[in-house]
Amino acid sequence: MVVARSPRSRALPLAIAAVLALAVAQAGVAGGPSEETSAAVAVPLLSDGLTVGTTLYGSADLAGLSQPGQARIDEAVEAGLGGFTYYVDWVELEPEPGRYTTGELQATLAGLTERGLAPFVNITVGDIGDYNLPPGLTDGAGGLARGVSLGDRTVTERFGGLLQRVAPIVAAHGGFFLGVGNEVDDRLDGEFRAELDDYVRFVEEARRNVHAVEPDLAVGVTLTADAVRSRSRTFRRMREAGDVVAVNYAPIRSDLRVLPVDDIVADFRDVLDTYDEGSILIQELSCPSAISMGASEAWQAECFERLFEEIAATPAVRFASIFTFEDFDER
Repeated sequence: MVVARSPRSRALPLAIAAVLALAVAQAGVAGGPSEETSAAVAVPLLSDGLTVGTTLYGSADLAGLSQPGQARIDEAVEAGLGGFTYYVDWVELEPEPGRYTTGELQATLAGLTERGLAPFVNITVGDIGDYNLPPGLTDGAGGLARGVSLGDRTVTERFGGLLQRVAPIVAAHGGFFLGVGNEVDDRLDGEFRAELDDYVRFVEEARRNVHAVEPDLAVGVTLTADAVRSRSRTFRRMREAGDVVAVNYAPIRSDLRVLPVDDIVADFRDVLDTYDEGSILIQELSCPSAISMGASEAWQAECFERLFEEIAATPAVRFASIFTFEDFDER
């Protein structure tokens, strides 16, 4: 998602523990099997019911939090936090072709496991409007290097080798989803529509490689709410290529102003209703408080309350990750 960004951040004004308590009260948290959720089996490694998670901005992990931040996470876990969205770059896992460095990933996931947090992991190969690729595959400006296509066998096989090492690590630490792109529709439904077929092939091969070693680990990409509600070409193709299409949702207009509170439910419902079957994973669920966006702490509280009311009415929503553990400064 695109938000008003500042170099400063602060603890979420509406304490995340309070948000989690609200979510638990309204929608429930991960638990035993239920008749309503047992039909949504596209994410078999995720506990039945709703898992509420959070994330840190960018590729940050819990180990980098201050001691007060660590304490706030622990407080949130006690309130019902059950998951965490974690992003990692391909080059961090494979700095050179065929040389894999997964120690940091394992340490990060171990920290989540210790707290009982199920990881939603996204290797952001496509990240909003750009590609996030190792040297040699990228032109250095967010595009592909000359002569490189994401659907090329050399690329899919190289990434497949990485996935066959990473997938068991993710599954062993309670991970339930391995993403291979974030908001890729920003590029593939826009100026670079011709690249969609190659990205679809890339996802298909990623899914095949992951399932070869971890058959129950779900694979897919994350799209914007706009792509989902409009059933864009990228949304339709990615639903066929992967196990699940995850979504980022924020009630924010294109001018970076938040929706009026009374418009939030209908807007959110438009997105949820697009998923006529299967599981819904919300990689980022955002209710910013920034005054510059027309929001406030009161708006933020009402936003979360209304969103979780709708989630409670939609058993297909299996995971919703609050974006972000630290809110953006309003100045």
